Formats: sequence, structure tokens, C-alpha cells
Amino acid sequence: MALRLAVALLVLLTASVAAAQDATRLAMARVRLTTDPKVPVGCTTLGTIDDTSVKDLRRKVVRLGGDTALLSFPPDNLERMNAIVFRCPASSATPAAARPPSVTPSVPPSPNGALTPSVPPPSGAPPPPPPPGSAPAPR
Repeated sequence: MALRLAVALLVLLTASVAAAQDATRLAMARVRLTTDPKVPVGCTTLGTIDDTSVKDLRRKVVRLGGDTALLSFPPDNLERMNAIVFRCPASSATPAAARPPSVTPSVPPSPNGALTPSVPPPSGAPPPPPPPGSAPAPR
């Protein structure tokens, strides 16, 4: 009876450790690494970290409770990555500019089946023509 209880306890502990590792891996996979200083605007700064391994860097971001890291690379040590860790609101974790636009045709297809563009051309004067002789020769 004691042996069964010990085996059951061991299985339960192993399952909980595996679940914790899966949660950590999922959190690490969701960490956003960027070099664009515009990305974490509006996010809370949590601290700074550094490492030579992307995996370890992600792990450190998760330990601080962050979801975004602004990376920089010191010129004197090319293997090292420095990062400022941020926690961003859910709405800015994936900014609209990074999301793919939804494609819904707003005009019917042309008679040959091709979609006509639904976005009007930019306003203003058209660009000047290329200088003479800059175009490739016709074949």
C-alpha cells in the first residue's frame, strides 16, 4: 500500500513539474524581442538584463514578468545582448502595424476575374519621370 502511494505521489509530482515547464516554455515563446525603440512605447519598464544566449535571455525576461525586450548589442563584446525588459498591455503586445491586414474585396472583380485595388492611389503630384537613359534597353 505504501509503495502504491509513493508511486502515485511520484507520478503526480512529475506531472506538475512537466506542466510548470510547459507554462514556462509557452511564456518564453511569447516574448517579443525587438531593436525598434518605438515598440515598447506605453509599456511598463521592469529592468535590464544581459546574456549571450537568446534562450537564456528569454528565460530572464519571463522571470522578471515581462513580455517584450528591447535589445542592444555592445560593440566591445559581439556575443553579448543587452535588453531592457517591459510588460506591455495586451493591446500593444501586437500593434496594428504588425498585424496582417484583413483582405476583403470592397469592389467586385473585373470581368477577367482579377480583383481591382480597393485602395485609392496616394494624393499629390506623381513622381517625376526617370532621367533619360536610366531605363533598361527593351528586348
